[in-house]
Amino acid sequence: MSDETKERVHIYGSSVAGNIFVKSNQSWIEQVLKQHKINFRFVDVAADEDALKYMKRKNRGEKELPQIFVDGEYKGITKDFQEAVEFKEVNKFLGLEK
Repeated sequence: MSDETKERVHIYGSSVAGNIFVKSNQSWIEQVLKQHKINFRFVDVAADEDALKYMKRKNRGEKELPQIFVDGEYKGITKDFQEAVEFKEVNKFLGLEK
């Protein structure tokens, strides 16, 4: 895996999400990133109050989980990522194009 993407991609989600769609979306995003050999870190906002506050400050009011951040910048939610996958633009969406 590329050092360039080490820890640049953060998936903000919840380990205690009661909604099955949140958990399945988190899992799907992680699978896609692994398939693309993109390193990422899962940030559990249910267990980290500071991370939750940071996410809320940066995400333009978005409430849906999971949320994708790169280099601390909010990129979108699952539906945004799904569109990038559909159009084979994952690296472009994440801002990781070379």
